[in-house]
Amino acid sequence: MKTMKNLFKSIPVLVLSLTLSAQEAENLVTNGNFDQISGKLRRTGMISAADGWISPTGVPADLFSAQAKMPEVETPNNLYGREKPKEGDSYAGIVVYSYNDKEKRQYLTTKLNTPLKKGMRYKVMFYASLAEMSKYSSNRVGVHFNKKEISTKDKVPALILETHIEHPDQEIFSGMYGWDLVCGEYIAKGGEKFLTIGNFYPNNEVGNERNKTPRDIKGTPIVAAYYYIDAVSVTLLGPDERCDCPYGDEAETVSATLYQRRPEITDRMPDDEKLKAHKIFYTPERYNLTISGEGTLDEIAKLLEKNPTMQIRIVGHTDTKESASASAKDVSMKRAEYVKLQLEERGIDSNRMMIKDAQDSQKASFIEDNDNEDTRLAKSRRVTFEVVSK
Repeated sequence: MKTMKNLFKSIPVLVLSLTLSAQEAENLVTNGNFDQISGKLRRTGMISAADGWISPTGVPADLFSAQAKMPEVETPNNLYGREKPKEGDSYAGIVVYSYNDKEKRQYLTTKLNTPLKKGMRYKVMFYASLAEMSKYSSNRVGVHFNKKEISTKDKVPALILETHIEHPDQEIFSGMYGWDLVCGEYIAKGGEKFLTIGNFYPNNEVGNERNKTPRDIKGTPIVAAYYYIDAVSVTLLGPDERCDCPYGDEAETVSATLYQRRPEITDRMPDDEKLKAHKIFYTPERYNLTISGEGTLDEIAKLLEKNPTMQIRIVGHTDTKESASASAKDVSMKRAEYVKLQLEERGIDSNRMMIKDAQDSQKASFIEDNDNEDTRLAKSRRVTFEVVSK
């Protein structure tokens, strides 16, 4: 009986332990996907409509949602471009960098569910996607934790504060389609109650690149790097738990190699052979066009205009890593769909084009035995063209 009594005494302790473990994995950010919205979303600058979120400066951040009543702030298409939410049907938007500070930066602030505990380790994550109307892309978008709420009504060019979490390689996020991850471990000083997302560095410490606006995006680009923000989370790590950010281990990191191949075309080739010789290549998990890809589509459009009865099939391909990834397995279809859309923008009748999702089922004929893995993967990420009828 004594043994049974001791067993029953231990059960509540076990239940309590399991409860605490479950709580540790909970997201300390309320409304991290911006889906909980109060009131009607009718214009830009309405981040405060997202429950739990505010802007700490006089330049309010933006909120975009399928719940919105105006096309400028809807998802996936809106004033600054188009992007499907990473989670749910909403996301925020902020200016992260601007050339010569022509545009004031924007920031996102939320109060955590509970203050952070001194010495405890936390996994911090969010996703960013460059908007198509951005003339620039940049790095240094990150997270700052603070005990007191940062608040000013002034339209300051930037908040210069300590960045506690940013991309470990300080990458410039230049991808306009899909989401880039920012993730890392934060050891709390104790009592931090507020999280703020943005760029906290002076301009001379920010890397940037100039972008080309996609042809199908209409409007006036902004002289800034504007990013959509989604899926924000802060979770407590257990004593022996690693902060495993889904960047992948160093040995498993996805190659960012972009393969370029000039088509072997001669004047004597028939037009259908010329068309089949063209290919478009991609960086991992992306389906937006490079400058080279834009040029290829210009040539395809000329061939189709020259041959008004020709019908083609646009075939999207992935590499083996993309096809095995839950987040990227449909990128081959997106590549084919986007190429078709771009050809329509160039005046080609959609009825002359069909699309096919090949994923990684068709090995590229130009992969060679001595190619390293990065090159093989880069050669596989492509769109090819087939002639259905002349």
